[in-house]
Amino acid sequence: DSCKFLSVIINYTASSSTVLTLEIEDISGNTIAVPVTFTIDPGSGPISYPIPITNLSITNGLVTVKLKTDTGNIVPDGEKSVLLHCDIDCCLTKLTNELIDCHCDCARCSTALAKAQKVFLLIDSADYAIVQANSATTSAKPGFLQDANSKYLKAKEVCDDSCGCNC
Repeated sequence: DSCKFLSVIINYTASSSTVLTLEIEDISGNTIAVPVTFTIDPGSGPISYPIPITNLSITNGLVTVKLKTDTGNIVPDGEKSVLLHCDIDCCLTKLTNELIDCHCDCARCSTALAKAQKVFLLIDSADYAIVQANSATTSAKPGFLQDANSKYLKAKEVCDDSCGCNC
Protein backbone atom coordinates (compact mmCIF):
# COMPACT_ATOMS: atom_id res chain seq x y z
CA ASP A 1 0.00 0.00 0.00
CA SER A 2 2.97 2.33 0.28
CA CYS A 3 3.42 2.32 -3.51
CA LYS A 4 7.08 1.51 -2.95
CA PHE A 5 7.03 -2.31 -2.88
CA LEU A 6 5.15 -5.27 -4.25
CA SER A 7 5.22 -7.73 -1.35
CA VAL A 8 5.34 -11.38 -2.33
CA ILE A 9 5.03 -14.17 0.21
CA ILE A 10 5.99 -17.62 -1.04
CA ASN A 11 4.40 -20.33 1.07
CA TYR A 12 5.37 -23.50 -0.77
CA THR A 13 5.76 -26.88 0.88
CA ALA A 14 8.51 -28.98 -0.66
CA SER A 15 9.21 -32.66 0.00
CA SER A 16 12.75 -32.21 -1.32
CA SER A 17 14.93 -29.26 -2.26
CA THR A 18 13.04 -27.45 -5.04
CA VAL A 19 14.00 -24.57 -7.32
CA LEU A 20 11.20 -22.07 -8.02
CA THR A 21 11.21 -18.98 -10.22
CA LEU A 22 9.18 -15.84 -9.56
CA GLU A 23 8.05 -14.00 -12.70
CA ILE A 24 6.03 -10.79 -13.00
CA GLU A 25 4.02 -9.95 -16.11
CA ASP A 26 1.88 -7.04 -17.30
CA ILE A 27 -1.67 -7.40 -18.67
CA SER A 28 -0.27 -8.35 -22.10
CA GLY A 29 1.88 -11.18 -20.69
CA ASN A 30 5.16 -9.28 -21.06
CA THR A 31 7.77 -9.90 -18.37
CA ILE A 32 8.25 -6.62 -16.49
CA ALA A 33 10.95 -7.63 -13.99
CA VAL A 34 14.01 -9.80 -13.91
CA PRO A 35 12.86 -13.29 -12.82
CA VAL A 36 14.09 -14.33 -9.37
CA THR A 37 15.00 -17.91 -8.43
CA PHE A 38 14.55 -19.43 -4.98
CA THR A 39 15.55 -22.78 -3.54
CA ILE A 40 12.90 -24.12 -1.20
CA ASP A 41 14.01 -26.79 1.28
CA PRO A 42 11.69 -29.16 3.16
CA GLY A 43 10.41 -27.57 6.34
CA SER A 44 11.42 -24.05 5.33
CA GLY A 45 8.91 -21.42 6.30
CA PRO A 46 7.29 -18.83 4.10
CA ILE A 47 9.64 -16.57 2.16
CA SER A 48 8.82 -12.89 2.22
CA TYR A 49 10.19 -11.11 -0.82
CA PRO A 50 9.56 -7.38 -1.26
CA ILE A 51 10.05 -6.17 -4.84
CA PRO A 52 10.71 -2.43 -5.24
CA ILE A 53 8.21 -0.96 -7.69
CA THR A 54 11.14 0.88 -9.29
CA ASN A 55 12.49 -2.56 -10.34
CA LEU A 56 9.42 -3.08 -12.55
CA SER A 57 9.26 -1.71 -16.08
CA ILE A 58 5.79 -0.33 -15.24
CA THR A 59 4.88 1.41 -12.00
CA ASN A 60 1.10 1.43 -12.42
CA GLY A 61 -1.40 -0.97 -13.91
CA LEU A 62 -2.32 -4.62 -13.71
CA VAL A 63 0.46 -7.10 -12.96
CA THR A 64 0.47 -10.85 -12.41
CA VAL A 65 2.98 -12.64 -10.20
CA LYS A 66 3.70 -16.25 -11.19
CA LEU A 67 5.63 -18.85 -9.22
CA LYS A 68 6.99 -21.56 -11.53
CA THR A 69 8.85 -24.83 -11.13
CA ASP A 70 12.10 -25.53 -12.95
CA THR A 71 10.01 -27.18 -15.70
CA GLY A 72 8.11 -23.91 -16.27
CA ASN A 73 4.81 -25.06 -14.77
CA ILE A 74 2.97 -22.72 -12.42
CA VAL A 75 2.78 -24.20 -8.91
CA PRO A 76 -0.71 -24.78 -7.45
CA ASP A 77 -2.14 -21.42 -6.32
CA GLY A 78 1.07 -19.83 -7.63
CA GLU A 79 -0.47 -17.12 -9.79
CA LYS A 80 -1.94 -13.92 -8.36
CA SER A 81 -2.72 -10.56 -9.90
CA VAL A 82 -2.60 -7.12 -8.35
CA LEU A 83 -3.52 -3.66 -9.52
CA LEU A 84 -0.85 -1.02 -8.90
CA HIS A 85 -2.79 2.25 -8.86
CA CYS A 86 -0.70 4.82 -7.02
CA ASP A 87 -1.26 7.21 -9.91
CA ILE A 88 -5.01 7.03 -9.30
CA ASP A 89 -4.58 7.30 -5.51
CA CYS A 90 -2.56 10.44 -6.12
CA CYS A 91 -5.34 11.86 -8.30
CA LEU A 92 -7.91 11.09 -5.60
CA THR A 93 -5.76 12.84 -3.01
CA LYS A 94 -5.54 15.93 -5.17
CA LEU A 95 -9.30 15.94 -5.77
CA THR A 96 -9.96 15.48 -2.04
CA ASN A 97 -7.65 18.37 -1.21
CA GLU A 98 -9.55 20.53 -3.69
CA LEU A 99 -12.79 19.61 -1.92
CA ILE A 100 -11.34 20.41 1.50
CA ASP A 101 -10.25 23.81 0.24
CA CYS A 102 -13.69 24.48 -1.26
CA HIS A 103 -15.64 26.95 0.90
CA CYS A 104 -18.79 27.11 -1.14
CA ASP A 105 -21.40 24.99 -2.81
CA CYS A 106 -20.42 26.06 -6.30
CA ALA A 107 -20.18 24.28 -9.64
CA ARG A 108 -16.40 23.86 -9.31
CA CYS A 109 -16.81 21.94 -6.06
CA SER A 110 -19.64 19.82 -7.47
CA THR A 111 -17.50 18.89 -10.48
CA ALA A 112 -14.54 17.91 -8.28
CA LEU A 113 -16.80 15.80 -6.05
CA ALA A 114 -18.42 14.03 -9.02
CA LYS A 115 -14.99 13.34 -10.54
CA ALA A 116 -13.63 12.00 -7.24
CA GLN A 117 -16.66 9.76 -6.78
CA LYS A 118 -16.37 8.33 -10.29
CA VAL A 119 -12.63 7.66 -9.93
CA PHE A 120 -13.06 6.08 -6.49
CA LEU A 121 -15.87 3.79 -7.65
CA LEU A 122 -13.93 2.70 -10.72
CA ILE A 123 -10.81 1.83 -8.72
CA ASP A 124 -12.74 0.15 -5.92
CA SER A 125 -14.59 -1.94 -8.49
CA ALA A 126 -11.31 -2.78 -10.28
CA ASP A 127 -9.78 -3.92 -7.00
CA TYR A 128 -12.78 -6.19 -6.41
CA ALA A 129 -12.45 -7.65 -9.92
CA ILE A 130 -8.85 -8.56 -8.99
CA VAL A 131 -10.12 -10.34 -5.86
CA GLN A 132 -12.55 -12.27 -8.04
CA ALA A 133 -9.84 -13.09 -10.60
CA ASN A 134 -7.51 -14.44 -7.93
CA SER A 135 -10.13 -16.95 -6.78
CA ALA A 136 -11.68 -17.71 -10.20
CA THR A 137 -11.33 -20.78 -12.33
CA THR A 138 -8.70 -20.67 -15.06
CA SER A 139 -11.33 -20.06 -17.73
CA ALA A 140 -13.00 -17.16 -15.86
CA LYS A 141 -9.82 -15.41 -14.74
CA PRO A 142 -9.09 -13.51 -18.01
CA GLY A 143 -12.54 -11.90 -17.96
CA PHE A 144 -12.10 -10.57 -14.44
CA LEU A 145 -8.60 -9.30 -15.25
CA GLN A 146 -9.84 -7.53 -18.39
CA ASP A 147 -12.68 -6.00 -16.36
CA ALA A 148 -10.21 -4.73 -13.74
CA ASN A 149 -7.89 -3.35 -16.41
CA SER A 150 -10.73 -1.58 -18.24
CA LYS A 151 -11.89 0.09 -15.03
CA TYR A 152 -8.34 1.12 -14.16
CA LEU A 153 -7.83 2.64 -17.62
CA LYS A 154 -11.16 4.50 -17.36
CA ALA A 155 -10.18 5.89 -13.94
CA LYS A 156 -6.87 6.98 -15.43
CA GLU A 157 -8.70 8.67 -18.30
CA VAL A 158 -11.01 10.51 -15.88
CA CYS A 159 -8.05 11.68 -13.85
CA ASP A 160 -6.15 12.78 -16.98
CA ASP A 161 -3.00 14.87 -16.74
CA SER A 162 -4.57 17.48 -14.45
CA CYS A 163 -4.34 15.06 -11.53
CA GLY A 164 -0.70 14.04 -11.90
CA CYS A 165 1.40 14.71 -8.84
CA ASN A 166 4.29 12.27 -9.31
CA CYS A 167 3.85 10.61 -5.93
